[in-house]
Amino acid sequence: KAPPLHRIKGGENLCIIPARDPSSNMYAIGALIATVVASAVPSAFAFSPSFAPLLRSSALATRTSLCSPSLASGAMGGTCFSSLAAPPLRKRSVVVLQMADDTFAACKVVSNEEAAKDLRLITVDVGSAISADYKVPGQYVKMRKDDQQEKPGFFAIASAPGATPSSFDFLIKRTDGSSWLCDTAAGGEVEVSTVQGPGYRYAEKFGSDIEEVIVLATGSGIAPLKAAIESKDLEGKRVRLYYGCRTPEACAFGDLVGKWEGECGAEVVQCFSQGGDLPEGARKGYVQAAVLEDGIDNPEKTGVLFCGVNDMVKEAKEALEKAGVKPESMLMNF
Repeated sequence: KAPPLHRIKGGENLCIIPARDPSSNMYAIGALIATVVASAVPSAFAFSPSFAPLLRSSALATRTSLCSPSLASGAMGGTCFSSLAAPPLRKRSVVVLQMADDTFAACKVVSNEEAAKDLRLITVDVGSAISADYKVPGQYVKMRKDDQQEKPGFFAIASAPGATPSSFDFLIKRTDGSSWLCDTAAGGEVEVSTVQGPGYRYAEKFGSDIEEVIVLATGSGIAPLKAAIESKDLEGKRVRLYYGCRTPEACAFGDLVGKWEGECGAEVVQCFSQGGDLPEGARKGYVQAAVLEDGIDNPEKTGVLFCGVNDMVKEAKEALEKAGVKPESMLMNF
């Protein structure tokens, strides 16, 4: 059942307007794809760039064939036009896309501990059904306080797939949008969605020729990369983790460095952009600079995993590509 869409007017203009259904607080995307069937005239497609993320997670709702613009305009109320000129209508397919509803389950918080400055390590009992759907490090769930919360948060799973039969660990940075979760004590209840996202698809993207994997994380972005390292999926390859924070006090999982180096076989380099006294072996500066300082032995046989602030990811991608790392071997978890 798609919420109402605004009207289109055929002939010269194609209108694409998102509409909100106030009864369900769900957003619908009216994505009208004009496909010319009876002629070789190129098709036209327009939408607001701000709705691009929604398009990616939308589900197909209805498909109808239009031979006349009057069919669409008679079914939709309101008037608004885009500036995009569409080719003359002869026969077009109109596709209406709607955000798929998420399914949430009530779950108990098992523990809530301080992980670092402004970071909480929270374990949630999600049940065996949700846990069984977690297959790839880097996947995430949505969480909300209850069904009155309009916008749930997106939280990457910090524990490796199969680490426990029915619980997930999360590293949560305190923000205006996550303070409710950071303040939920053990025994409290939250609502958790099914597992979502592709995760780090290195099983597909990294061929047998990839011999080294560089892992770059900043702040709470260490969460999904912790899952990747502890999964041991990367065994047999050289793994270098560069983890950046402002100060040592803002760095989570410092007590796990020994485990990552010993049991998981990773080389760990901690980088701090601020602060005076640093832990032994730590660097002053940024992760993207540290990895370039250390060098890359064989760029064409190197894969990279990222999670962190946008500036780090952008700068690191550009620098690593210039160094010879293939763009298709550099992966994000979404």
